[in-house]
Amino acid sequence: MTTIVSDGGRTLLILNAEDGTGRLERELAGLGWHTGRADLAAGDLPGLVERLADLLAAPGSPDRAAILGYGEAGLAALEIADRHPERVTAVVVVGTTDHDLAGELSCPTLTLPASGRESVVSAVVPFLAALDEQAEVPPHLPATLRPLTPALLNDAELLGRFREIGPVHRLNAEGAATTWILTGHAASTRTLTDPRLAGEVEITAGFRLQSDDPALAHKGDLDLITIDGREHARLRRLIERHLTPERVAALRPRIQRAADALLDAIPAGEVVDFLHAFAYPLPVLVLCELLGVPEDRRGQIREWILERLVTPPPRAHPDIDELLRDLIAARRESPSDDLLGWVVAAEGDGLAEDDLVSAARFLMVNGHRAPTTVLASGLAALLKRPEQWARLVAEPALVAPAVEELLRLVTPFPVTIARQVTAPIEVGGTPIPKGDLLGASLVAANRDPSFFPDPDLLDVGRRDNPHLAFGHGHHHCLGADLARAQLRIAFGTLARRFPGVELARDSRSLHYRQSSVRYLLGLPVVLRPDPHGEFAAEA
Repeated sequence: MTTIVSDGGRTLLILNAEDGTGRLERELAGLGWHTGRADLAAGDLPGLVERLADLLAAPGSPDRAAILGYGEAGLAALEIADRHPERVTAVVVVGTTDHDLAGELSCPTLTLPASGRESVVSAVVPFLAALDEQAEVPPHLPATLRPLTPALLNDAELLGRFREIGPVHRLNAEGAATTWILTGHAASTRTLTDPRLAGEVEITAGFRLQSDDPALAHKGDLDLITIDGREHARLRRLIERHLTPERVAALRPRIQRAADALLDAIPAGEVVDFLHAFAYPLPVLVLCELLGVPEDRRGQIREWILERLVTPPPRAHPDIDELLRDLIAARRESPSDDLLGWVVAAEGDGLAEDDLVSAARFLMVNGHRAPTTVLASGLAALLKRPEQWARLVAEPALVAPAVEELLRLVTPFPVTIARQVTAPIEVGGTPIPKGDLLGASLVAANRDPSFFPDPDLLDVGRRDNPHLAFGHGHHHCLGADLARAQLRIAFGTLARRFPGVELARDSRSLHYRQSSVRYLLGLPVVLRPDPHGEFAAEA
């Protein structure tokens, strides 16, 4: 496998090159493109993806490149573009059409069937030249922007360009309901509280209206964010008044014990996947503490959240409902100091058990996502900026503003669930008709330079930080205080116990999955009590 080195210009990486590649390289050189070749060798797709990730992590590899792959190497390129949208500018797949990722990626893609191998040059050169033409148009012009699709709602740079053009834009997605996305902080906070927005329809994360046919309705994302507005309000009221700051504060010792126990189990000085060793299990343990799930039933909750809910729509969960009913029955017999106990005591004989089961289940579905994403992506962001991590280590009092800054930069939920417009409204001069859907890009709002100086920079000491990571209006995350508590404890404990923590590989090789939420697939780190300890990443 050869390393491709670029001086920062336009770069094409060619994988498993075939006959005719030399002609392609010569024509692209005439257009100012740098090209390089790499042989990934034969193997299964996961192996090819891993080898390509290692290649991109090698010293001297380009920060961003287009990738052309023949056969299975092309499929590996698509996977890398999905995991590493910040590294790949375009993908060309030659010789196979057996994939379904191309339409979901945030970068342009070109697929050429096996019969089209001889026409690679005639197809690829104009394809890449078109990228040049787009890049040369002034960025403030609407013509420079590709249509806004759901796959682009994690792209902070592109969303910033949309924000510069105007505060609201039409979402372009085949089969989606007519949806508009707000791209500014002021427009988002003002519009999301407009009483003419309602949640009277169920929609999926892909902005598709639910089918009237129960057999076809997609219920995989059914939770406190996406359910019908009236249902949401009823379930939210059931638990909201019990998640007070005082009760969250009372949970802090239990959260601290959980964090310490997880860190105690991680061997210092060895490479460990922080995501699986800490960022996944901690929010699950916190939810179990909140709901009062006994130790011998927590494995069942963890398996449900971390395995069965991974791929929507999740499998049925009657066993989880049965577990919750058992816990509720126990609270009817004997009061307990946990969320289920608080609700049972407050509602008395008027409690609708089905509602409490649904509310608890929905809280678990939503309650682990944001903390896990911020724990992993937030730590990665801090370790990529070692001076910021060192500042947090030296000034423990900065943990609260640091957590707010990580929430702003990571933005665990990139877009609010779209609300239905019940009467015509106007946003920034753009009319939004009755019946359309309207959501807000929290990524764009949280990078709005009119509210955040140097919005793309991580500053753990940022004090004025009105981010919208937990949403705004009546769908503001009801578990925000709980999420903040565990994030502050987690990062504060890490900084105190392992000030020398460091990434175990080049940060550019971290694998991300970009879907409705952008999240890490793994975070290899070494926990070191000594901030001056040395670590050489394994080859």
